[in-house]
Amino acid sequence: MGRTARWVAAGTASLATSVLLAGCGGSDSTDPPASSAMASAQRAQAARVDAGQCTREPADGRIDRAGHGLEFRSGRMYAAITPAEGGDPACYRFTRWGNPNPAVPPDSLLFVFTGPGTDGAQIEFLVGDLTGGVLPPIGGVRPRVGPLERPINSTVGVSLGGVHHRSTSCPLEISAMSSDGAAASFTCAAATRSDADPFAPDDDVSYDADGDATVPAEEVTISGWFELNP
Repeated sequence: MGRTARWVAAGTASLATSVLLAGCGGSDSTDPPASSAMASAQRAQAARVDAGQCTREPADGRIDRAGHGLEFRSGRMYAAITPAEGGDPACYRFTRWGNPNPAVPPDSLLFVFTGPGTDGAQIEFLVGDLTGGVLPPIGGVRPRVGPLERPINSTVGVSLGGVHHRSTSCPLEISAMSSDGAAASFTCAAATRSDADPFAPDDDVSYDADGDATVPAEEVTISGWFELNP
């Protein structure tokens, strides 16, 4: 399975529970449903916040490079979307969602955030980049690794109004990562629109020979930050 397909599968599994619960609830409303275009506009308006929120610095804290014992039940993410051809960025707010444990076997940490409707965002990076490639503690032996002094690479995806943009080349500047909390800022210079949307999966997705979803040529810049709490 390609990394894109695995990433989408992990996000889809995380969302399945909420979709099931939503489907079990009844409604007494007799109002006709809004058009898809109107619903998308309403979701975007609900999630959009002042652009200055996306340029704030995340909190500083302890960085434990062991990469284990991480559980986060609340938090927020701000992502600014800027068209590749230029223009003012639009800033959106998402909230922490899903499994408190971000570990995705065999080698990744995945953080999921949601917004109105099917809007959401995901950040994933290799746990080995955090640990410096060392093994986790074995018994009483704790491997020694120096401070994290430079950004690590991450994959970032943002879904808004049924449109999903994603990049696998996003420098992630971690300012806190431990059982006390996590925080980081990120920049994706070229995030491309993807058919494979983990927040609104569609069976009619075309795939290439490697099993990854085909990507239409449409780029934006994604930048922002997140903070997480136990």
